[in-house]
Amino acid sequence: MVSGIFTLILMLLFVALWAWAWQPRKRSDFDEAARLALDDEEPQA
Repeated sequence: MVSGIFTLILMLLFVALWAWAWQPRKRSDFDEAARLALDDEEPQA
């Protein structure tokens, strides 16, 4: 019984996190974070 409740809580937490991450207003934040490794301030010699 306890493992079933724990599984349900984790599944709800996963769905909530997924919904938060896929909000349209978060897209620009994630796009900016994805480009951090590619945006180099100093040119390499």
